[in-house]
Amino acid sequence: MSLFYNSFFIKTQESVTKLQEKFSRVETFSESEWIVCNFHQDYINGLFEPGFYFTPDISLEFAETIFISVETSNDQFEYEHSQAGNIIRKLSWLSDGCQSTWAWLEGENEEWEKQIIFSENNFAKTLEMVKYDDNLELLPEEQLLGKQQELRVIWENQQYLLDEKLPLGDATIGIAIQNFFGIKIPISIF
Repeated sequence: MSLFYNSFFIKTQESVTKLQEKFSRVETFSESEWIVCNFHQDYINGLFEPGFYFTPDISLEFAETIFISVETSNDQFEYEHSQAGNIIRKLSWLSDGCQSTWAWLEGENEEWEKQIIFSENNFAKTLEMVKYDDNLELLPEEQLLGKQQELRVIWENQQYLLDEKLPLGDATIGIAIQNFFGIKIPISIF
């Protein structure tokens, strides 16, 4: 089963009524300080297009804003976090139809990245993936040690390689980010 959705998550002191003037759908959850706005299962203008921003204007008007889109069928996710009209972080893991890679990186690393993308668990999965050459033959031990050292540097520096798969990602990172922030979404999609 594939999963696709996008939404704005806003932490604000503004009333729900004020948010409803801007957004067609506004939902609150008692167990989360984030308000879910315009939760969609449709494509919106600029989605998965590098160079397009979603959150700065909204964060200027309402306060801290996160935009997340998850599309598992094409292995894509988009994350944007703004406050006071400024981008804090923007990451896009996008597919070109053949493979998914890091397509956009902006701002400073956030705490969730170390726990999710640069975790030891993801390091182990990535190391398993790079053990083999293009013919699916196991790399010689010396070459494998070199790959492991390269990966360790990427992890220690929390470095993304644009237009590459490293660090290893996938569309479900968007869901993990929501969990990190304690963001709830309508369960009707599951």
